[in-house]
Amino acid sequence: MSSKTKSVKSSSGSRNKGLEVYSEAAMRQNFSSLEYARTCHAAASGMAAGILGLTNMSGFIFYFVTVLLQALFWVLKSNFKWKTFFLDGWLPITHSLVGGLFTYILFWVFLYGMVHVY
Repeated sequence: MSSKTKSVKSSSGSRNKGLEVYSEAAMRQNFSSLEYARTCHAAASGMAAGILGLTNMSGFIFYFVTVLLQALFWVLKSNFKWKTFFLDGWLPITHSLVGGLFTYILFWVFLYGMVHVY
């Protein structure tokens, strides 16, 4: 979250008062940072789940708990001003949730097999 996505621009005309202007480059940077963090998070938590030997629903619950924990870190990093960096408040939680889940399962199953099966 290196740059802000939104700034308020008010002009002297009453028609454009309170116009919100979004920086496309800043939004792309924030989405890119969030995507990179979610992928790394999914890989690391998948490795942890595999090494810990989590199976069935406990493994999936572990993933969703760590997703919520990561979203909390993003909100804390933005000083609870997520509207400055993201358009939607649910974005730190829902962005690439399913793609991260696939990465998580890949690392979870691989490490589980390497540690507990072989």
